[in-house]
Amino acid sequence: MSERLNGASIRILMVEDSALDAELITLQLRRAGIAFTAERTWSEAGMRDALATDAFDVILADHVLPGFSGDAALVLACELAPEVPFIFVSGTLTEELAVEALKRGARDYVVKARLQRLPDAVLRAIKEAQERRHLQRVESDLRDSQQRLHMYAMARDIGELKQAQAQLTASNESLERQVSERTSALHRSESRLQALFESSFQHQILLTLDGRIIDTNSAALDAILAGKEDVRDAVYCESAWFADTDGVPVIVSGAVHDAAAGTASRHELDLRLPTGKRSFEFSFRPLYDHQGSVTAVVAEAVETTARRQAEEALRQSQKIEAVGQLTGGIAHDFNNILTVIAGNVEYAKLLTDRLGDAAGGSARALDNALKGVMRAANVTQRLLAFSRRQPLRNMPVDLNAQVRDMEDMLHRSLGELVQLEMVHHPDIWCVEVDPSQLEASVLNLAVNARDAMPDGGRLVIEVDNAHLDDDFTAQNPDVPPGRYTMLRVRDTGHGMSAETLTRVFEPFFTTKEVGRGTGLGLSMVYGFVKQSGGHVLVDSAPGSGTAITLLFPRSDAELPQTGQTEQRGLGGYEMQDEATVLVAEDNDDVRAYTVDTLRQLGYRVLEAHDGPSAMRLLERTDVSVDLLFSDIVMPGMSGWELAKRALSHKPALRVLFTSGYPRDIDASGTVGRSIPILAKPFTRTDLAGAIRGSLKDEAAA
Repeated sequence: MSERLNGASIRILMVEDSALDAELITLQLRRAGIAFTAERTWSEAGMRDALATDAFDVILADHVLPGFSGDAALVLACELAPEVPFIFVSGTLTEELAVEALKRGARDYVVKARLQRLPDAVLRAIKEAQERRHLQRVESDLRDSQQRLHMYAMARDIGELKQAQAQLTASNESLERQVSERTSALHRSESRLQALFESSFQHQILLTLDGRIIDTNSAALDAILAGKEDVRDAVYCESAWFADTDGVPVIVSGAVHDAAAGTASRHELDLRLPTGKRSFEFSFRPLYDHQGSVTAVVAEAVETTARRQAEEALRQSQKIEAVGQLTGGIAHDFNNILTVIAGNVEYAKLLTDRLGDAAGGSARALDNALKGVMRAANVTQRLLAFSRRQPLRNMPVDLNAQVRDMEDMLHRSLGELVQLEMVHHPDIWCVEVDPSQLEASVLNLAVNARDAMPDGGRLVIEVDNAHLDDDFTAQNPDVPPGRYTMLRVRDTGHGMSAETLTRVFEPFFTTKEVGRGTGLGLSMVYGFVKQSGGHVLVDSAPGSGTAITLLFPRSDAELPQTGQTEQRGLGGYEMQDEATVLVAEDNDDVRAYTVDTLRQLGYRVLEAHDGPSAMRLLERTDVSVDLLFSDIVMPGMSGWELAKRALSHKPALRVLFTSGYPRDIDASGTVGRSIPILAKPFTRTDLAGAIRGSLKDEAAA
């Protein structure tokens, strides 16, 4: 046998039913440079025949075989070829089973996932077998020698006996040492598995087949603020993980029962835990022994709270965006209609004013009609704010000063029953927003808070700086990390339910009784903040009041000086110096009304129904245009593109935009930021002032 280790072929009996695994074992041995021949079988009869007809140096056996088993193969080998070393090569062998196998006579075990150990294990087992056979021969010789000494009663040299005894002792010590080392290795491996179990972020619980807790790791215990001694041997479905959540114990009990019967399952569960309401994805699966029997149930859980919050935030954002697109389109068409109505009502009022007393009640009727148009315009303006398509006049703003200047107005709006408190940060960061829209938003929030406190209460308006980190944005996925200036309006009112919170920013949604609100206040606030690059957060619960936080990105601009105010110009009806205005408008009624009004004001007017038609007029050498008055939303060529082409052709041309729904305002580039916009609907007075201001290089009203 020693010659085989020095280069001769080793004879291997392979008890393996998988041809692929047998090929992998063969490949691993050949890679190690071992010369061998192998015979493969996977049944008891085949193994008996092989051991009866041939001699082998080593037996390699899988642990799970069809109609047979590795344990049975080990018993058979010990019976028919006890001197041949037996090695388990298995993918299902556990550390406990490996120790038992060594005790029953196996020389080693190798897991199929680590076949690189196999060549060394084979050579070591064969070498140990050679040493045992050598010791057996020595012991036999020793016994023969002792028998001859009863026979001859003569002194003889017992040096060989002592040497044999020493070799036997050394061999036994070596075997004991190897068993001890392998047992220690198994204990270390078990310790590592226990450490992994305890340090896992997943919740892991080991259960008996009837659903009682055997062991659980730290992550699961932390969720219920308990220790192992508090839950050991408790019924899992009735434990603190599930006891406070209606309907869940029944689900868990059924899942444990199914797993005990061999069927795994997954469940998404929302739980009320001592640490709060949290969401998890649970799995329940059976734990098998080496014979394929279910011995326990493993319950594992991954927390999905953050992911589900992110998904819900995304769904809400998509819903708001879709509604915004719809309302923006409606506002666009409605503003065109209101522009025509407002202009003609105002013109009719001018005519009736000239009649004096003869006009009778006509002037009053026209006044009321014009007020109705303006109220309708206010509704469309809020729709545009929600859809983030209103024209904004952004400028550096000091939130401290802006809110402080509103204090008197807020006191008048809130009444005597509401106590107003303002909290300011001394070193507030600058933001760039539209001051008028900011004031309207704060007033809207304050009035809503007042209505939520019919018996009085406390309203706090707080201004502060905020640095949002990754942990915060993980809970609010639509808010990127960074530096923000915060404006929070917090009341002590009746609060909102979870259902109301999901719809709070939808246009026309209101919890007030009929006639007390349009349902556009919060939607306008939401749209304004989003269009300004900011974010809105709502925190509310029934009976706990409401806090609405507006977050605006910090601006690098300098804070405006105290007392700095915005200058706005207003136009009139007086006749103007001769100037030529090109009106580009795709709506026929709005274009006709605008052209008629400008001509009555004394301007020369050219008209075009779309962008290409306007460009053809501008490119004519016999036409001189002082001002291009263009709608923004037109088919084919937008107002942004028309202005860009017109200014490249005539750099001195003055441009004034108008729109009831300025789409793509963020993509308008330098042109969109530098040119004033007259919002629809506009009256004759608005139009006159805007045209006059643009021709005189003044800001449009």
